[in-house]
Amino acid sequence: MDAIILAAGRGERLKPLTNNRPKPLIPIAGKPILDYIIEKVYDIANNIYVIVKYKKEKIVERYKDYEKIEFLEQREIDGTGEALLTAKDYVSDEFLVINGDIIFEDNLNEFLKYKYAIAVKEVKNPKNYGVLLVENNIIKDLEEKPENPKSNLINAGIYKFDKKIFNILERINLSKRGEKELTDAIKILIKEEEVRAIKLKGFWNDIGLPWHVLEANKYFLDKIKRDVKGEIGENVVIKGDVIIEEGAIVKANSVIEGPAIIKKGCVVGPLAYIRPYTVLMENVFVGNSSEVKGSIIMRNTKIPHLSYVGDSIIGENCNFGCNTITANLRFDDKPVKVNIKGKRVESVRKLGVIMGDNVKTGIQVSFMPGVKVGNNCWIGANCLIDRDVEDNTFIYKKDNLIVKKLLK
Repeated sequence: MDAIILAAGRGERLKPLTNNRPKPLIPIAGKPILDYIIEKVYDIANNIYVIVKYKKEKIVERYKDYEKIEFLEQREIDGTGEALLTAKDYVSDEFLVINGDIIFEDNLNEFLKYKYAIAVKEVKNPKNYGVLLVENNIIKDLEEKPENPKSNLINAGIYKFDKKIFNILERINLSKRGEKELTDAIKILIKEEEVRAIKLKGFWNDIGLPWHVLEANKYFLDKIKRDVKGEIGENVVIKGDVIIEEGAIVKANSVIEGPAIIKKGCVVGPLAYIRPYTVLMENVFVGNSSEVKGSIIMRNTKIPHLSYVGDSIIGENCNFGCNTITANLRFDDKPVKVNIKGKRVESVRKLGVIMGDNVKTGIQVSFMPGVKVGNNCWIGANCLIDRDVEDNTFIYKKDNLIVKKLLK
């Protein structure tokens, strides 16, 4: 049996995190989303076909040495159905299909028992998903993002098919948005065949929004075990389950509270404070008297001194000036609002800044909760950023100085 991973999408709702990387490579608890999926299928699949398109070279570069993995490029037409069709001439008669943007805890053994199966998950707000009507564990209907859902069971993005699905996909029309939709084919399949509903156990998230990244990061950090291999300076306090990889340095008088991960090449301190649910990816520098809490800091970013980063995701190669602050809580304690594809969306109670790659801040820069900052931006000294910043933007504050001669 083979496995197909659909990893060609752009991840528009996750911008700016996806401006420089495909969504499956966003890191969660120290490794990309795609790592988690590959780990689930590697031992049960003879071949793994990863369907790529957007920023394909970055996925190929990371997984090119995996013996079982072959990369197939999606053609011009968009949509999950077209992505699946890319593998038509490669896969065995029966195969698994997994969306490349989901992260889940359950194993896939139950799927192997059935010819046709779809993973379902119970959620509180099903109208944002594909909703499934299930009777006696058999799927009877599928409705995409209904205003009045008939159940709270949603399509969780894991499937077991045979080659009949390709025949259906080839004969369906493009959707209103010009895409070939897998869900349109599934609607036909469930009328013609018995499709089993497999209820997933444990954690599941489709990582569609920036705060989903932090939620998944928190969940998987709760499962790590203490493993300290880096260089630890004098009077360093390490509490709880903390991973400090070999090649990382924690300087004197710093405090690390787990769960947290500090990867190789990182330098922390002196006098730094790393609070729970933080991940510092490779070669991050958190300097003197800086504090990071509940955040993901991507590779090669520098937070040198007197700064605070809370409940945020910071991209690669960023450099913060002294006393850069990310606010993460509203005065009224209501959920932070974030711009998602032109709409203001309520997120979670605490959310800081979502920042792309190659951003530089001057001294004493502050970010309001839920602000997004694109790639390659410069934020000048003493700026308060209370709105989103597009890629390649230079923001600065020009105050006139008054200069007078002192009377003798």
